[in-house]
Amino acid sequence: MTLFWKRLIICVLGVLAGVLVWPVMELFVAFQIEFPNYLVFSSVSGAAFGLLFGLMLGSSEGIIAGSNRRILIGAGTGAGLGALGGVLGFVAGQGVLFLVGELILVPEEGVRAFGFPLARALGWAVLGLFVGATEGIRARSPRKIGMGLAGGFLGGFLGGAVIEYGSLHLDHAPLVRFAGLVLLGAAIALFHALIERQLSFGVLRLLNGRFKGKEFVVNQRSTILGSGQSADFILSGYRDVLQKHARLRYRNDELYIEPADGAQEAAVLVNNRPVARQRLKYEDVIKIGSAKLFFRHE
Repeated sequence: MTLFWKRLIICVLGVLAGVLVWPVMELFVAFQIEFPNYLVFSSVSGAAFGLLFGLMLGSSEGIIAGSNRRILIGAGTGAGLGALGGVLGFVAGQGVLFLVGELILVPEEGVRAFGFPLARALGWAVLGLFVGATEGIRARSPRKIGMGLAGGFLGGFLGGAVIEYGSLHLDHAPLVRFAGLVLLGAAIALFHALIERQLSFGVLRLLNGRFKGKEFVVNQRSTILGSGQSADFILSGYRDVLQKHARLRYRNDELYIEPADGAQEAAVLVNNRPVARQRLKYEDVIKIGSAKLFFRHE
């Protein structure tokens, strides 16, 4: 699977998340009067929206990797972080609204027209921030967490602004909310992909076997290649590939490959030469078991 298809799948999952959240949002809007106050309404609805977005987008890397274990962990982590982000985001939005309306003394009509949707858009941005960080937290990668935080915040704010300003100022509010939710999910995925591209260390492309053409973005300072489900780049179906076979390390602005810890007997070849530790250069060919991978930059 090429990077284009990978990113397309993530964007499609983001769109599906928006479609899934829409009827839930309409249900909350219809029964808003049943809640004791707006703060409770915001907290409960934010948790529900975040849970669904996190569930869908958190499972994306597992779906792409073909790992049921990673799907379950990612979906569970995403649902929990998304729910937390939804609560914190929408409560924070209420705080921003109070700041704008009470402390800065913006006229009431200004609060309704701009302050309220701005505060809610920031709430969506915080929700996106938590959802975007899911994969980085699962992988225990500070770099991935940072990319997810940035992409999630930008995507969440953009989609949230469309939802809140559009619902307030345009006719057919349910359709506007639908479009905004779809945009929100797609934007979180898209901004994450764009930031990932700018901050990646390179790309490995499989040259042979059942997954020929599949590409892996190297965006962690330490990355495991192997046949096991716990590997970062899973090479299942290739002969003589250990569960944790090789490790990529990024140090001093260079990318190195070496046998994984505890797998010193594992053969790692670069351009058909066995290596114990080797700096990778553009167009190097790596051989791990029967798998061959081509190294390039984004």
